[in-house]
Amino acid sequence: MPFPTERQDAPRRTASAARAVALAGLLMMPLALGGCSWLGMGSDDDDLDEIEASAPKPCPTIGVLDGADRITVFNGSGRDLTDVVVRAEITKAAIKCDYDTDDHTISVDLAFNGGAEMGPAATSRDMTLKGFLAVTRTDGKKVSKQIYDIPVSFGTARTVRFLKSVEGTVVPYGGTVNGSIYEFLIGFQLTPDQFEYNSKVPLGPMR
Repeated sequence: MPFPTERQDAPRRTASAARAVALAGLLMMPLALGGCSWLGMGSDDDDLDEIEASAPKPCPTIGVLDGADRITVFNGSGRDLTDVVVRAEITKAAIKCDYDTDDHTISVDLAFNGGAEMGPAATSRDMTLKGFLAVTRTDGKKVSKQIYDIPVSFGTARTVRFLKSVEGTVVPYGGTVNGSIYEFLIGFQLTPDQFEYNSKVPLGPMR
């Protein structure tokens, strides 16, 4: 069963409508990292084993990498406001996971949302931004990194919301290793110039 918390280096499952709705629903929940714990009393070791086996397991934490939470794309002519093609930011993320006790793996689904604003230099109302998912461990080990398309369609509006889901990231567990040792980091895939721009110019409020 899933244990949601807030805040693909593996076979990817096709997203169903129900799973997409569930992930979107998680984005409406307040932030909470980690999992739940149980306190139980049993008459013998078998009872304790049963309690331990049924206890919810912690999901990995999720966060947005500082400095990669926003992006400003220019048309290449300059860095004035009139040269902006699009700017966007990631505002919230959610994660849930399932433990496979037979394979000793954790299957993780996540989603994040944000806002985008079309700039004066835009030549299309349909754009694709690049985002990434990096999986690391609390001991500093890098596990994987994948880059994903984030399609943004403005229609007749200049500002829109977007939602991106990534399903089926699988990480191993066993022994003293469980979901709490992993951290999932998301952000926009930035060029060095875009990262430097972010460090100098904060993203202002979108209209």
